[in-house]
Amino acid sequence: MSAFAADFSISAGGGGLVGGLFSRYTLDARGTIVDIASVQRLDQFNYGGFLFVDATWVELSLGLQGGAYTLREGTSLKSGSTPLSESSARYTGMETMLGLCLLGKYPFTLNKRFTFFPLAGLEYQIALREYRDPEPGSLYDRTDGIRESDKNGNAYTLPAWNSPLVDIGAGLDIALYPGLFLRTELLYGFRLPTLFERDNLEKVKKMAGAPNPRLGGLTSGPALKIALGYQCFR
Repeated sequence: MSAFAADFSISAGGGGLVGGLFSRYTLDARGTIVDIASVQRLDQFNYGGFLFVDATWVELSLGLQGGAYTLREGTSLKSGSTPLSESSARYTGMETMLGLCLLGKYPFTLNKRFTFFPLAGLEYQIALREYRDPEPGSLYDRTDGIRESDKNGNAYTLPAWNSPLVDIGAGLDIALYPGLFLRTELLYGFRLPTLFERDNLEKVKKMAGAPNPRLGGLTSGPALKIALGYQCFR
């Protein structure tokens, strides 16, 4: 392997992506009104396309991404040591996101054809559409204000589902012809809490009379990107 490729160049291109997003949450709220224990599991498949601009050590990409998910929840309520109720639910849903991703990269030239680079950076996904289907054939818009509302009883707006992520990964460029290359990247993203999730925690505080509910878990997932790029300047 050669040393770090110091030659500066600018390239651009576009391609597609597939990936997943997985949430595993547990909630424990011990309140003056009621105690709540909840488990949530979400499995989502993502797909889409993107454009990128690369300046040797930095990559900026803009993408449009769809997602289809299955959400399972189990909740139990009790007062002191007395069980009150237990419930479980399963939902499916879909969303559309506009994603902006800024990654730092450190390229290594393996030979004349292959360049490897580790990646790390930030991604921000802007919600364009949020739908949920609690039962087959009952798909609804989550911002309609009828079935879902925030802690103040108002309809949610789309920014409630905007998602900041921290991404790490690696990529490989394969030279095809002079100036033309195939880029593959494998990223793993760790999503930070959304406004929707923080608002739901506030609703639990109100409902249970719990000042400090404990929310544990993580939302994360991989993304595989494949693109064609062209070196515009060197």
